[in-house]
Amino acid sequence: MTDTKRKVLLVDDEKFLLEIYSIKFLKRGFDVFACQSADEGTRAIQNGYEPDAILFDITMPGKSGYEFIEDLRALHLGKHALKIALTNEAQPGEMERTRELGACAHLVKAKYTPGEVVDQVATLLDNR
Repeated sequence: MTDTKRKVLLVDDEKFLLEIYSIKFLKRGFDVFACQSADEGTRAIQNGYEPDAILFDITMPGKSGYEFIEDLRALHLGKHALKIALTNEAQPGEMERTRELGACAHLVKAKYTPGEVVDQVATLLDNR
């Protein structure tokens, strides 16, 4: 690994979860940008934040995680970032949709501790 910090963009409407995941990623040496909406996440990238990984919830008020990823694609943003759904949506159709949109993983929050999520993201980045 290089001396450059890996950057992760977290997009979830639940502030408490953003705080927990942010702390876990920061403790592992990641640079973190946490956003409470899809539009805020899009603006972060438009304003120059270049994440290595984007973790997004699917169900959010306003724009869904699906719409968020569609917006990024349409605007040619975050092209080199790994897209990872981090959600409680676990139906096969939802998992298929995230894959169709270019997500490399679909992590169900209820199945992983925040530390395990960080481990999963680190492994995905190591293996890219």
